[in-house]
Amino acid sequence: MKIAVTGAQGLLGEECLRTLGAEHEMIPLPPHGDLDLVNFHATRDWFLAHKPDVIIHTAANRDPDSCELNPDLAWTSNTLVTWNVVNAARELDAVLVHASSDSVFPGDRDLPYHEFDEARDPINLYGRTKLASEKLVRQYIPKHFNLRMPLLFGRTGGMARNNLLKLYAAARAGKKTVAAGDAVSSACSVRDIARSLSVMLKTPFYGTYHFANSGSCSRASYLQSFLKIIGMDPDMVTVSTIDAINRPARRCRNIFLQSRLLEPVFGITLQSIDDALTETAADLKADGLI
Repeated sequence: MKIAVTGAQGLLGEECLRTLGAEHEMIPLPPHGDLDLVNFHATRDWFLAHKPDVIIHTAANRDPDSCELNPDLAWTSNTLVTWNVVNAARELDAVLVHASSDSVFPGDRDLPYHEFDEARDPINLYGRTKLASEKLVRQYIPKHFNLRMPLLFGRTGGMARNNLLKLYAAARAGKKTVAAGDAVSSACSVRDIARSLSVMLKTPFYGTYHFANSGSCSRASYLQSFLKIIGMDPDMVTVSTIDAINRPARRCRNIFLQSRLLEPVFGITLQSIDDALTETAADLKADGLI
């Protein structure tokens, strides 16, 4: 298959290029400076020129705080761009993989959200833009995979987009990283997601799917676990609270994802968070990044 990837320099986009490239012809979209996905006609022209069979759409502003501070940019970067990609996919009759988020849920319960739960009442603007994007995909693209994902981590994205690399660099420099201990969620390795897509894209079993490595973690414990795995001092992470950190966008204190579909439909069982972090640490070492 010929697969185009938006957000190809990001954590998930780059991993899709690396993992799926073993089997498929991968076409990364040019960086923003060369192709502005906000431009409807430029976006359409690029896709019509390359004619992919599949579009993996990962490009988005995933920072809830910048979304909250600049609503126009949030709607433009997340939902308008998705509209442009949706229209290109519809014209080409391409399969569309849409990277969504657990933020489409309000985080108002202790039980995990699964695929049959209604996405509703996001608590911040980022979540509202992603929910609106999901609706566009479902309305206009019958052949779609809508992937709802939690906190992501992996070997890709570079220093600008990879929080584990930022943590490692700060710890080496003797600088502590502050993270909330009362924001508990699911988490998922982007390598697990890309490996799952290599199976899913060979099927016509379209729809919405949830991704989460088994287990849960706070933002602080996730970072501390990674430092332990790579043999560094976990106390380089200072545990704080959501209220004390006081960011512009509201955060869910508890939000968990569960898939009721990946195993029965595709035979996919995701590993635990600890195992995925251990694999990620080995990957980063193999790539010479830590």
